[in-house]
Amino acid sequence: MVARARIRQPAKRVDEGLSVDATGVGIRRAYGTSVVGSHDQFAAADDRWNAIAAHALLRVVQSPDDFDAIVFDMGGVFMVPNPLVVGEAIRDRGVEVDLAVSSAADAHYQGVRGITELLATQTVEEADLDVWLPYDRRWLRAFGLTGATLDAAVEARNQARRDGTAVHKVWNHTLDHNIDAFHRIAASFATAIVSNNDGTAIDQCRRFGICQQEPGGPLPQVSAIIDSGAVGTAKPDPAIFAPALDRLATDPARTLYVGDTVHADVLGATRAGLPVVQLDPLDLHRDHDHWRLPDLVALAEALGA
Repeated sequence: MVARARIRQPAKRVDEGLSVDATGVGIRRAYGTSVVGSHDQFAAADDRWNAIAAHALLRVVQSPDDFDAIVFDMGGVFMVPNPLVVGEAIRDRGVEVDLAVSSAADAHYQGVRGITELLATQTVEEADLDVWLPYDRRWLRAFGLTGATLDAAVEARNQARRDGTAVHKVWNHTLDHNIDAFHRIAASFATAIVSNNDGTAIDQCRRFGICQQEPGGPLPQVSAIIDSGAVGTAKPDPAIFAPALDRLATDPARTLYVGDTVHADVLGATRAGLPVVQLDPLDLHRDHDHWRLPDLVALAEALGA
């Protein structure tokens, strides 16, 4: 049976938490206003937090004791679009591109920022395929495309998406450091998955070595894997979180959601009453004031996992 509450672990940190001041220059471990250390005192012992200080990402202070369960998105957390698959689809439509796999992660987070900027002028629903155009443009720019080639590649990518290229055929470049860190977190907290997906999320979780719902297997067991393609509702609709919360049997206010987007994850989780952290490794959402971290490795450290 999946644990219903956090498994308490011995403290792995010198103190209880970490925050960053408004400038991002001075990083301090604190909860509330009780500062117990300075950047210089602990940076040498904890290079990970030193890197986070440079990003100025921790703007909301949370204690591990604030949470009984952690719920995770999939795309942008465990995997991103595979440039080899997308590049082939674009070339099949007459545009010659060479998309380096090494830029896969950075390109995705650049694309996410493109969708975020739409929020200034419109409501964003992922089912509206037009909202992916600014994602595609920034995503393709990250591979060095410019001018007429960029325009043609954006149009070709849009055509491929409208032709029905399945999510699981594109979103299969795994972020292995995040999967490994998830396994650490799952050993200390009850966990679940809530994903805007295409009905194959359960299979993806097994195939990518993330987790499983059934007991007794080789992967961490989660309480639920909720797939928008299977349940018929998608983020930012808060209703998609209800099945996961029911199976976790936790209070929304004590259930952290981890995603990579503002338009679906931050807005959806907030509407459902869940605290939320956005993975933003390139620090592209510094104009927002919600909790942001570079990756699940940093989250595992923040949670003491």
